[in-house]
Amino acid sequence: MSELAGPTNRTVHATAADGTIRDWLVSPVWAAPCQDLEEFLPAEGDPWAGGRWVLTNGPDVGLLKERLAQAHPLDRSAPLDEPFEGGSVRWSFEGSAFEGAWRRVRTGSDGLLDWSAFCFTPEYRYSVSTTVLEVDQSDWRTLELHTTGPFVLWLDGHVVLQGNKVSYMEPEVHSVRVRLSSRTTTVHLATWQVAFRECRQIARLRVLGLPVRVVIPSPGADESAARLAETVLANIGSPSWAQEGAEGTLLAPAGLALRVRVGEHSRWQRVQADTAGKARYRFSVTPEEVDEGGEVGGSAGASILSSGESIVEVGVDDLRCPQTIRMRVAVVPPLSVERPSGDKSQWREDVLRHVAGYGEHAVRESGVAGLLARHALDSETAVRAEDLEASLYRILTRGDCADFEIVALLLAWHWIPEDRWSAEIRQEVASAITGMKYWITQPGLDAMCYFTENHQFVWHVAETLAGETFPDSIFSVDGRTGSEHAAEARALAAGWLTRKLRGGFSEFDSNAYLAIDSYALCALIELGEDETLLAAARTLLDKVLVTLASNSWRGTHGAAHGRSYVHTLRSSRFEETSPILRLIAGVGTLNDAVLPVTTLALAHSYVIPDVVRELAGKEPEEWWGRQVYRGDLAFERDLLDRPYRSDLRIWRTPDVMLSSVQDYRAGLPGLQEHIWGATLGREFQVFVTHPANSDTGSSARPNAWAGHRILPRVHQHRNALIHLQRFTTTDPVRTTHLWLPIAQTDDYIRQGDWIAARRGDGYVAVATPGGVRPVLEGETAWQEWLPTEGGSAWVTVVGRKSIDGDFRDWAAQLAAKQIRWHPRGSEDPGVRFERAGEPTMEVTFETAFLLDGAPVGFERGVPEHEPHLDNPAVHLGFGDERAEVIWNGKTHELAIAGPLSALEERYPLVASEPVAR
Repeated sequence: MSELAGPTNRTVHATAADGTIRDWLVSPVWAAPCQDLEEFLPAEGDPWAGGRWVLTNGPDVGLLKERLAQAHPLDRSAPLDEPFEGGSVRWSFEGSAFEGAWRRVRTGSDGLLDWSAFCFTPEYRYSVSTTVLEVDQSDWRTLELHTTGPFVLWLDGHVVLQGNKVSYMEPEVHSVRVRLSSRTTTVHLATWQVAFRECRQIARLRVLGLPVRVVIPSPGADESAARLAETVLANIGSPSWAQEGAEGTLLAPAGLALRVRVGEHSRWQRVQADTAGKARYRFSVTPEEVDEGGEVGGSAGASILSSGESIVEVGVDDLRCPQTIRMRVAVVPPLSVERPSGDKSQWREDVLRHVAGYGEHAVRESGVAGLLARHALDSETAVRAEDLEASLYRILTRGDCADFEIVALLLAWHWIPEDRWSAEIRQEVASAITGMKYWITQPGLDAMCYFTENHQFVWHVAETLAGETFPDSIFSVDGRTGSEHAAEARALAAGWLTRKLRGGFSEFDSNAYLAIDSYALCALIELGEDETLLAAARTLLDKVLVTLASNSWRGTHGAAHGRSYVHTLRSSRFEETSPILRLIAGVGTLNDAVLPVTTLALAHSYVIPDVVRELAGKEPEEWWGRQVYRGDLAFERDLLDRPYRSDLRIWRTPDVMLSSVQDYRAGLPGLQEHIWGATLGREFQVFVTHPANSDTGSSARPNAWAGHRILPRVHQHRNALIHLQRFTTTDPVRTTHLWLPIAQTDDYIRQGDWIAARRGDGYVAVATPGGVRPVLEGETAWQEWLPTEGGSAWVTVVGRKSIDGDFRDWAAQLAAKQIRWHPRGSEDPGVRFERAGEPTMEVTFETAFLLDGAPVGFERGVPEHEPHLDNPAVHLGFGDERAEVIWNGKTHELAIAGPLSALEERYPLVASEPVAR
């Protein structure tokens, strides 16, 4: 073979149209614990004056991070390893040496290199990346670097740019003018971050000016063959994020030979696309799941609930072509039910066996919850050290979410008899509980979260129960007794209960955190000693479960959410509320979110109301409900100081559900809010977002699908809604996108501005000016839809066969209606939508929402007095003393005034709390 026929030992790539470099070699993230925080913050005293409150709040910790960066500068003189794929890469930091291997990365469409993670304990994080630029003639270029933290940028070993600015979620921009020499220039980039919970560690490099080639050195690669491979890899798609069974499918050009692996530690599979353009691959018995956690001392796993995601890596089956694409899929939990069978005793038994680890698909590592379930099923069960290991580790390291684990240990302490414990284990638990920090005002430097609505109450319950369990013990955090801790925590808990009984939750209907609220409420009811608190907690838990049941559909908590995550929006089987619905009504999914449902299943003092079971288990023929939450946020507990309000609407039938929150902070920056969605199945939730980036993990808030960079204005009337989006000049992408997974449909059609889909007897149709086109490749193939004209306005309608007739006839009738988009391309987008037999809906971003010309939200010509809860089962106004919940012959009273009066009498400071407006 001639020398010219050999490999070129490199691959060559183009930059994006805006000059962004998308092809890199990257190191792992190297991390080390933060062991010097006391040099920058006082561990004791007033947390506000001393500043340690910032440790748990990402946006406000930037100045501290910059001070830390100055004390721990990146090494400008560090030796830089030669870039070649698979080669060794090293880094050193203050006497510690790190090693790894260069790994090829092609960024997402946003061009961001991403080392983001959720870190339970504070840690310093380092990464290095490299690439090679090639030009034929030496000339000047501008390098524009976008990062969220300190960095050093080298060209051919010389520092050309560095910076120490720290931002929260979106990067800062730095630039430098450089001369690129002819032939090749090697780029090295080192980044630094310090993590306090969510850590956004990203970088993007743009080359402004004439295009350059990007070269990735790779032994054995041939750039011509690799270029062909790159073009066909761009055509490969994964048509379903949600996977059931042992086999997955890829869309690929017919006859293409591929190598596929699920998780980087699994073996490569050799597959070939058939004549229909499909290639099938296998999952292992236990797919290797993506872990977003940091790398220090077992801090992995960012959530109480796994995302279920695995990375499917795909390349052309040729050694000359080293590139691969990486796509996320998720094997959904199989123990899922949409229509109930059996009775409440069977549902409880199913839950406990799942949590205990019994059965083929049961939870295998469920910690304290598994211990509690096994003991409930067999009273001879003894406490083992391994049952408590994860909980104790989280508490002893003061890792975020330790509050959840303290409550779990206290439940085990009280519910499992002492003779089932060894003296050593029991003493270890007692020491951990009495040695813990329970609120931001107590001494200690940590990144535990005290300020989100759910964490506030879990901490108050944990401290109350810990103090009542060990009343005479000295708590080492501050030298006070358990009784003193309990007294302080009871007052804080009373304030929280008062606010939520009066006005509802700021994190309205979160399918992540409503379960945690229920968990803490139930634990307090079961173990608490103060009858005033218990009565209030019992009423609030009743109210929470009534709203959960009212705002769910066939086991899917399909409401709009004040806080949500991508995996739960793509499959309701991952919702933390789903096992609770399974326990309540035999619908929903048994997944890894086991602590809340186990506590409810084993409750002795709290009884789930029968009316809640009816609401959750039997779909009404027609349900039009409203839920308004109002209250005040205060800086010392919420790190915000303003009122909050949400106005939720729910349309439910046996075949479909549509929900939205009305005009929620429209035009302001978003975080993790799920503003609206149509639900036709567990994996068939339809919604539109304004993406902030390409990420889908929990450390980007907002990201590609959870939350909105800029919140839209949405209004709903019964089975139809309008979504209006205002863009800004700083938006990375001035467009919205639609999630509608075709693999979950039984039929679909596109016509004009509309796309309509059917699942079973439920219908959904979505319109936007010019219609939509499908994404055909990548991990969102035939699931993501892009608007033809930018997507500043959308209309969504849901229907059902028994009312609306044949699906295609229904879709054709909608397509025949002329929607007035007012005006196209305007900064004030608007819609006028007319349907036969329904009120005409009309709204712009700036003007009132009109139904048949009348403004919504007015009574007798003036703004209405809003209800708190208003649906076919219950009506409760703000300030009402009581309400009757009535459904399918079952009745339950929500007595609000009595518990509130008792709280105010026993805890006088509660009376001064602002009331819901």
